[in-house]
Amino acid sequence: MRRRTALVMAALVAVGLALSPTPAGAASTVFRAPPAGAERIGGARAVQVSTKGPSWYDLAFYHRVIAAGTNGVRAPRGAQMPLAVGLAYPGIRPGLWLVTVTTNPVGFAWCTANFVFAKRGVFGLGTAGHCAAKDALGAYPDVTAYVVPPPTSGQLPGFYHIGKFVLSHNNGIGDDFAMISIYSKYSSWVNPTMPVWGGPTGVYTSTLPTVAKHFGHGAAVGTGGTPRAGVCPILNARSGNAFAWYGVGAPGDSGSGVEAAAGEALGNFTHIVIYDGTNKNPAGQILPGMLTGTKMTKILSIASGWTLKLGSLIPI
Repeated sequence: MRRRTALVMAALVAVGLALSPTPAGAASTVFRAPPAGAERIGGARAVQVSTKGPSWYDLAFYHRVIAAGTNGVRAPRGAQMPLAVGLAYPGIRPGLWLVTVTTNPVGFAWCTANFVFAKRGVFGLGTAGHCAAKDALGAYPDVTAYVVPPPTSGQLPGFYHIGKFVLSHNNGIGDDFAMISIYSKYSSWVNPTMPVWGGPTGVYTSTLPTVAKHFGHGAAVGTGGTPRAGVCPILNARSGNAFAWYGVGAPGDSGSGVEAAAGEALGNFTHIVIYDGTNKNPAGQILPGMLTGTKMTKILSIASGWTLKLGSLIPI
């Protein structure tokens, strides 16, 4: 059994490395040492992988986007944009670059969308719960995103006010998810298919190791939206609510969707683990340096009434 497990893991490593088109010059992992800002979660330490929005994306720019409606707003002249962001796939879909409001401190968070959902004729778009800070009155904020509109829309790529958060869980590894309700005027722009990888084809419910594939807008690796693949050996952490894999992640990837080898949705990417031990279990459940997130089964329990929309196997 041990030899069979070793062979399976070796095969998965080979497949993961073959699938992963890591950008030239990128390191095999982003965090080699514990970075500043690692949060304590019980006896563990982990880093949320959201980051600050671009410096030019300030309150005035945000108000311009809110007021522009379906016309959207182009980035300011000379603004530093994520590399190749203009080459992103069209539509409101998995892997979308999100810029959301934060309240402590006041500012804007750079995150990534995961999967498309539906509830009573309304589309939803998932991300990380820690990307959805409530305002001083306890209300969820509006959401803006960089969108390449479908060619038939006649609109230009830019920032659009796509919807509003309607729920958020920000309770650490295995319980970190938020849902954006997409405004009906953008319904025709919604596409559930993940760029490059295609899918999701369903929900991954097995505990067997698998390849983990994600598409995110990490600020250091993945800018412009980059597909990456790794190996996922842990699928039953945090009472079955979290999974963990070896791969490449960076700040800005928070919320991005992760798929298994055959395209089933594994969950979202929310943290990089620094140390996962506790007094009762010094070894922890997740090894240092692993990427981790909330399993799809837990996400669907958080998002009660919402159903996962399946995507095309061909990444259109």
